[in-house]
Amino acid sequence: MRKISYVFLLFSFILIGCSQGVKLESYDNSDLKEELEAEGISPKLPSKFPISIIEFERHIPSHESYIYEVSFIGEDGEEFALTISSAPVEYNGFEKEEVTIDGNSDFYTASELFGTSIHWTEDDYHYILLSKVSKEMTIEIAESFR
Repeated sequence: MRKISYVFLLFSFILIGCSQGVKLESYDNSDLKEELEAEGISPKLPSKFPISIIEFERHIPSHESYIYEVSFIGEDGEEFALTISSAPVEYNGFEKEEVTIDGNSDFYTASELFGTSIHWTEDDYHYILLSKVSKEMTIEIAESFR
C-alpha cells in the first residue's frame, strides 16, 4: 500500500479563501480530462464549484510520479486543490471524520491553517480535495465529480 504524507499534501498547495453560501456553478472540465487521458489516466473530475473557475494549473513533479495535482483558480484568486493518485492509499496519525461521497465511505478533516479536505477512493483512484469553504460545500464539490 502506498502511504501519502498528509502534511506533504497540505503543504503542496497554498489555498486562498472564497465566499460561503453560494450556489454551485457548472465547470467544464473537458480540457483537464483530455490532458489527463493523454497521460493514460481517466479519473472523475469536478463539474461544479461555488465560484467561477477561470483556469486550472497542473503541478507536475520533476520526477516520475503516479500522483497528479491540480489547482482550480477563481476570478479573485480563490483556489481549490485536487490530488489524484492510484488507489489504495493508507493514512496514519491524524484525526478524521467519516463522510460518504457518492456512496463511497472515506473521511473529512479540517485545520484553521489549511482549510477542509475530503479524502475518498472510487474505482482505481484516490481523491483529495482541499478548499477553504465549509465541509458541506466541499462535499458538494466532491459529489459533482463526473
